[in-house]
Amino acid sequence: MIIEGLDAPHAGVLISYLTDAEEISDFCRELGVVAVQLHGDVETGQLRRLKEIRPDLFVLKSLVVKQDNAEELLRLVDDTHAFVDMYITDTFDPRTGAKGATGLTHDWNVSAELVRRSPKPLMMAGGLHPENVGDAIRAVRPAAVDAHTGLEGPDGRKDRAKVAKFVAEARRAFDEIG
Repeated sequence: MIIEGLDAPHAGVLISYLTDAEEISDFCRELGVVAVQLHGDVETGQLRRLKEIRPDLFVLKSLVVKQDNAEELLRLVDDTHAFVDMYITDTFDPRTGAKGATGLTHDWNVSAELVRRSPKPLMMAGGLHPENVGDAIRAVRPAAVDAHTGLEGPDGRKDRAKVAKFVAEARRAFDEIG
């Protein structure tokens, strides 16, 4: 398997919508990943159970920003931070119901508030691309950034020039905020 052949510090990350701790653990073990990014509506009890059975697993939990759910997300951080290693924000698309990979940005003030509230680091995603990643980092002060659709060319594949510019702009902004 490709993932098992990665040498440290490189590692595979499973991006999953699974919500059951046992299923998540089993799938991660089967794939040989050391980190999982959870995008499903995982109950706090399932996050707790996952950390009990897999304390070695790095758990990223998505926080999907909608038009009016900031308070709900802040409560979720309060309730789950003991069982999560990092959060990742993303954007809800009300037209399609998609929870991420929408190419849409969300209210960065919500992400900034989540950064201030969370005792765990936050990775910012949601409509980021080379032209806005620097502003996003300066406004939100996340621990990391993530981009998907904003780095694609017309063919739907990652565009080398966009990726290079995104990385350069992100590095510049992270250097500025220290």
